[in-house]
Amino acid sequence: MSHIYRSIFFILLCSLSIGSLAQDYPDPQELQDLILGNWERIEDYEVDINLALDIPGFRMPSKKIHYLYKSPDKSKVEVKGFAIVPKQGIQPFFTFLRDSVSLQIVNDTLVNGKPVYEVTLEDTFMNEPGQINFFVNQKTGNITEAWVMHDGREFFHLHSDYAEVDGIQLPTSTTINMTFPPDFRNIQGLGKKWTEMQDFDAQMTDEWLKGTISIQFKKYKVNRGIPDYMFDDETEDAIQD
Repeated sequence: MSHIYRSIFFILLCSLSIGSLAQDYPDPQELQDLILGNWERIEDYEVDINLALDIPGFRMPSKKIHYLYKSPDKSKVEVKGFAIVPKQGIQPFFTFLRDSVSLQIVNDTLVNGKPVYEVTLEDTFMNEPGQINFFVNQKTGNITEAWVMHDGREFFHLHSDYAEVDGIQLPTSTTINMTFPPDFRNIQGLGKKWTEMQDFDAQMTDEWLKGTISIQFKKYKVNRGIPDYMFDDETEDAIQD
């Protein structure tokens, strides 16, 4: 009899284990709602940004930037000197996430003790087809990490930390590590004198180049009712791309 009990217990244990492996993931629309829900609560915001670039071919000292945004598409950059700032500001990848229906959850795991979904979609990056992957916090919808693969090589990796401000999750820091193809060195040759090009050409190799963007966000002001006239004057030295 004890043998029968043990057999029944083993079958029940296996059934429970198999059941725990069955994943009930959100469908694409539910996932999109999770990711965008936090941001759709933002009517406007201001934030101070410290931006540092270390990219081959680009010379831009670390910058202190004041960034303003008002839903749905008003933005303004206040900075002394020249700066390159993404149009979406603090919102990574959201330009096409709002329209994407191809999001697919491929796994769930823990990152720093927090449950996340691993999400993937097919898109283009640097004019090449690539697979874009995200870690999405299952509770807040925050994109904590994102990376892009092409031909088995990872050439873009983003990591963001978040904090809650007035009940809304906002990034406090973002680091982007990139890898560029060898011909990206050609950009470094722009503006060089012909007398400098011989030494420059001698440095050309088949190695891929690495670059980093570091961004710190401070002093958020969220949903304070920024008037439209605040966006009338554009800063000429700021390029939003």
